[in-house]
Amino acid sequence: MKVNNLREVLFMLADLMDRRNSFAKKLMRQDKVDPGTFSFMEPGWWALHAVSIAGVYMLGHNLAKSIQHQHNYDE
Repeated sequence: MKVNNLREVLFMLADLMDRRNSFAKKLMRQDKVDPGTFSFMEPGWWALHAVSIAGVYMLGHNLAKSIQHQHNYDE
């Protein structure tokens, strides 16, 4: 019986410490999730931007071809 009570008290104290740490991090604005690989200037950041730039280029190229193609039909 005492072991269960001790275990419950330890869990309660651990939970209290977690809440205190969480509150302290929120006060210091350090509770943000680290994006890891996609952090600024990390490999994921470069890959994301390379794919985005290539996508915008392809979109513009296809749009220009479409407009030119429609313009040739009008003549």
